Amino acid sequence: MTSKLILATLISLSSLATVSHAAVIKSAETKSSLAPAKNSLIEKAITQQKQADKQKFESNNDLKVLTSIHVAPTQSFFALQNQRFSRFVQALFPQGNS
Repeated sequence: MTSKLILATLISLSSLATVSHAAVIKSAETKSSLAPAKNSLIEKAITQQKQADKQKFESNNDLKVLTSIHVAPTQSFFALQNQRFSRFVQALFPQGNS
């Protein structure tokens, strides 16, 4: 009888601890989400600078991509493509040198 009473007491205490822990976590989450985010002027300036740098970096990347796309192919480019194609054709149709 005593072991059943001790077991019941331990189970109720552990469930009570779990419930109270969950309640504390939930109340902490609501307190943190309710507090308005107030940034100082320095933090606002830093975030604006980071956003400006990010936009500048993205525009530089876009410019590089557009420049690389719109560059006219050079003679060496055509020569390289011709050489690759010739090797491909030779691999498909090997010449029988006898």
